[in-house]
Amino acid sequence: MEIRQLRYFLAVAERQNFTRAAEMMHISQPSLSVQIAALEEELGAPLFDRLGRQVVLTQAGKLLHEHAERIARELEQAAQAVRELSGAERGQLVVGTLSTVNSYLIPPLVCRFRQRFPNIHLQVQARPSSEIVEALLANRFDVGLCLLPVSSERVTTIPLFDETLSLVAPVGVRLPRHRMRMRDVAELPLVLMPADYCLRKMIEMECAKAGVYPRISVEMTSPEGILEAVKQGAGLTILPELYARHRLGTGSLRMIELYDPVPRHAVGLAYLSHKYLGVAAREFLRLCRATLSDLVQSDGPTVKGSQPHAAG
Repeated sequence: MEIRQLRYFLAVAERQNFTRAAEMMHISQPSLSVQIAALEEELGAPLFDRLGRQVVLTQAGKLLHEHAERIARELEQAAQAVRELSGAERGQLVVGTLSTVNSYLIPPLVCRFRQRFPNIHLQVQARPSSEIVEALLANRFDVGLCLLPVSSERVTTIPLFDETLSLVAPVGVRLPRHRMRMRDVAELPLVLMPADYCLRKMIEMECAKAGVYPRISVEMTSPEGILEAVKQGAGLTILPELYARHRLGTGSLRMIELYDPVPRHAVGLAYLSHKYLGVAAREFLRLCRATLSDLVQSDGPTVKGSQPHAAG
């Protein structure tokens, strides 16, 4: 089995088409087919089911894909380490982030990172916290921004801040001016993300602490869409305070503090404890904390310690 064959295999799995994969790898389609056939013969199992022009992974293909993806990432990290010896700043950095954090922290962070490393290919993927940790353990992500604590001892975490949730309502709706108990949220029609989204689960958990369940009138997957629906009178919503504060606009929406209990959760950076972190990854961690510090100075969520510690 050759590294080249594994790269071809990953290209076909990604494109789900031999012609497009061949174009991606800059080889002819017949040559690519020959390499995949040789790999299947060596392994003694078909790796793809051919469904017309589209191909999908077989059970054996899915198993190989998991290992091949890890091998490709290890090779990239090895190359990155060698390049850094000569002062080169190339390669890629793959980051997993919570969708809420992705909406307000990542845009300015990405701009700063690109100024520092214009030749690094930065890939940011919004995922639920559990999937971020899973991808870190599988070596698919270099760094993650996820909920804390993380249970795996193989992961090192850096606490960043407590993300506080607030009620967002149209200005004309009659509600307490500044604060509201969590149990009173059950009486309001809410526009929330679907049940499998991390933010929705957190809201339901906080409501459960108050002994109530949220009354959901509309489900939407986009925080921006949710805010627009609230503006148009579809209901109220609960969103991270820092995200909502940056998007209240011209006064058509207002935030109301929630308490008893205050809905908040710890967010932090995470990476494999024994993984080599290149210059770009280390700088991403530093820029993340610096960018967050700039945000919270103007908006005020609580920021916790910045020193790495073993997850537990």
